[in-house]
Amino acid sequence: MTTPRPAQARLALLACILASSLVGMDSLMTTVALSSIAETLDVGMSAQQWVLAAFLVTLGSLLLVGGALGDVYGRWRVFRWGTAAFGLAAAICALAPNAPTLIAGRMVQGAAAALLLPNVLAVLTSMFSGEARSKAIGSWSAWSGLSVIAGPPVGGLVISLVSWPGVYWLEVPLALSVLALIVKADPRTDDRGRGRVDLVGALLAVPAIGGVAFYLIQGASLGWSSPGALAALGAGIGCGVVFLWWERRTTDPLLPLTLFRIRDFTVINIVTFILYGGLISCGTYTVLFLQDFRGYPPAVAGLVSAIPIIVLFASSSRFGALADRYGARLFIGGGAIVAGLGILILLLVGSEADLYTVVIPSTLVHGIGLSMLVAPLTAGVMSSVDEERTGAASGVNNAVARIGSMLAIAVVGLLISAQFSTNVDEQLARLDPGPELKTAVAAAAEQPLAGSLPADATDAQRDAVEPLLRDASLDAFRTAVVVMGGLAVLAGAVTLVGMRRPPRRLSAEGTLGCPITGVRIHRDEPAISPLRRAPADLLPDAANPG
Repeated sequence: MTTPRPAQARLALLACILASSLVGMDSLMTTVALSSIAETLDVGMSAQQWVLAAFLVTLGSLLLVGGALGDVYGRWRVFRWGTAAFGLAAAICALAPNAPTLIAGRMVQGAAAALLLPNVLAVLTSMFSGEARSKAIGSWSAWSGLSVIAGPPVGGLVISLVSWPGVYWLEVPLALSVLALIVKADPRTDDRGRGRVDLVGALLAVPAIGGVAFYLIQGASLGWSSPGALAALGAGIGCGVVFLWWERRTTDPLLPLTLFRIRDFTVINIVTFILYGGLISCGTYTVLFLQDFRGYPPAVAGLVSAIPIIVLFASSSRFGALADRYGARLFIGGGAIVAGLGILILLLVGSEADLYTVVIPSTLVHGIGLSMLVAPLTAGVMSSVDEERTGAASGVNNAVARIGSMLAIAVVGLLISAQFSTNVDEQLARLDPGPELKTAVAAAAEQPLAGSLPADATDAQRDAVEPLLRDASLDAFRTAVVVMGGLAVLAGAVTLVGMRRPPRRLSAEGTLGCPITGVRIHRDEPAISPLRRAPADLLPDAANPG
């Protein structure tokens, strides 16, 4: 095997930093862009949900496949495929004339990210060794983290100046730059292996997750008992059952189910599923609320959503050191509860300006809770299994976080729409509105957090119903806050009750893994990193807690 030249190694490090930043910034900028997308493409909340869910469905389903493909076909080759596909999909999103095209582009982006992310760290570990490897991983995690912090405000600024397609056009030259660096840095060695890719598992996982997501997002508009909705739900559940059956019998499973025989591993993944559902849905719907209901520009919403990430980046290692001293269980459980209480502060929002008195304090408390739990959570995942299975454990935990986020976005959106419609229907029953007003109100229900009628409504119609629409939107958002904060608090309670002392100990302070950096590897254990089968990768969406 040819030893990489120092110049090649430096270029590889830069390529990995830019690639991780590309995916991390995309997720955060897209969240900030949702209001602009809805306004430009004239779509409702269900389409906004799909813009996020489409990405998470393919990413969560195929994340483990990307690492396996790197094992079989070569990490550099799959890294290049993922980067090229991500840039092409970004161009499709930027040019999308309608919501279906945009959603299709987001699905391709998710699949491309599933190829790219697992192989980023594998490339780094192949180009560096010993102390240089630890330094390279540290540089990668730090610079990737800083770029994630920049994602929301940069996205908000681009949207304010150019509109939402500018977010995706920004990604195209970044992807081309990564491709150019890959061409220069690739040592042209044959790093292919003899493993096998569980394509059957991958083909079953996508419809299993996507079918359930379709039912949750589209069920209200199609009718919960309509043939189309029930067919999607049945297909999702059926594929899920077959997927579990297949994974039990195949010799090279996509999802190693034997890991779930380990109590702490199972508990931590349950906690991850619940917790990330609350955190990511909070980030999504708080940004929508700030723009749609309160009328803040995308740049302001982006800056606010970056606050928890900044707090996390500044203080995560300090809490990791405390967790090493007093135990990970206390800090994972306590951090989740603190984050949940931070979310619940949003119950104090009203119709008046309360950005500085409610929203920003909420994000600060939220960020402190996140800082308390992320490093111990990563160390907990890694220490719950034997060393040779840490790669598989981290990959499963990453996929669980994505799927939990996607399902929570769907469920919370459903609750917002249902609560809004219930409140409006109760109020309209007292007004006896005419058919034109009913039509206008039905159109307003497509954006339940906006609290306003469509632009073509008359002044008389606005005077008649907009006050009650704003009350209904505010009540719907508060209902969502209770659910999102409750999920985080529940995750904390499950941790405190269910988690035991891990069989082996890893330092949370020295663990680089957390949602903002996404490095699922311990500084002092470089032998973990080649286990690309279950990837060591970014968790970009988890860095968008509010």
